Amino acid sequence: MMKNKCLSNKRSSQLLLVCCILSLFTLSLIKPSFAQDDSLAGSYLKIDSFSFVEANLSDLGDPVLLWATNYRLPEYVDGSGDVPLRDAAGNELGPKIPLGEWCKSALEGSVRIVFKDGSAKTYNYDKTTDDFPNDCSKFYSFKLGKTKFRVAHGSFGDGIGDFRLAPYRTLATDPKLIPTGTVIYIPEARGAKIILPTGESVLHDGYFFAGDIGGAIKSNHVDVFIGSNEDSPFFPWITNTSKKPFKAYIVKDQDIITSLTELHLK
Repeated sequence: MMKNKCLSNKRSSQLLLVCCILSLFTLSLIKPSFAQDDSLAGSYLKIDSFSFVEANLSDLGDPVLLWATNYRLPEYVDGSGDVPLRDAAGNELGPKIPLGEWCKSALEGSVRIVFKDGSAKTYNYDKTTDDFPNDCSKFYSFKLGKTKFRVAHGSFGDGIGDFRLAPYRTLATDPKLIPTGTVIYIPEARGAKIILPTGESVLHDGYFFAGDIGGAIKSNHVDVFIGSNEDSPFFPWITNTSKKPFKAYIVKDQDIITSLTELHLK
C-alpha cells in the first residue's frame, strides 16, 4: 500500500508540473495589459501612490480661480486604416489608422498604437510641416492636418520640455499664469476615487503638476491629463466651461515639488 501511495504521489507531482508548464504557456499568449507591456508605465505606477498628506495653509500660496477641461491618450490598433503616422521628415513611422482616429491623435497630442503581436508603442506630437497634409475639417475646427509625430519617451506620451505625462497628475497650463514645473493643489480633487491603469483604485491626494502646454490653453484654463480614460466623472470640477471655476493653490512644499518633478522627468 505504501508503494502504491508513493507512485500515486509521484504521478500527481508530474501532472502538477505539466499543468504549470501549460499555464505559463497560455499566459504568454495573452495580450499584455498597459502596465505589463510598457516598462515605463510600470515604473510610473510604482512611484506614484497618490499619498501626499493634506496641504497645510503655510505650504500654499494665494488661491487662484481656474476652470478645467481634460485630455487623454487614445488607443488604436495598427492596420485598422490607411492613414500613416509620419515623422517630421515625412517618413512613415509604421502605424496606419483611419483618418478620424489620426485626427483625434493629432488633437490629443499623443496616441498609443497596439500592434498585431500584442505589443504597443506610444507616439507623440513633434511639429507641423506642410508635406503630406490630412484633412480633419469634418471632425474638428482646429487645424490639425499638418501634424507630425515621433516615438514618445514616456509611456503615456510627453509633455513640454523634458517632462513626460502622468495620468491624473499632469496639467497643461498657460505658463504666463502657471509656470511649467509648478505644483498645484486642488482641494476638490482630494479624496476622489480614481482607477489606475492596473485596475487598482486609489484616492487622489489633490496635487497636480504643470508639465504640459496647449495652443488652446490660455489664462486660467487648465487641461487635466486623464490617461486612457474616455472621461473624468471622478473629477466633477472638470466642467469644460469657464463659467464654473474652482479654487486652486500654488504649492510651496519643496519635498512635494521635488517628488512630482522627478515623476515627470524622462
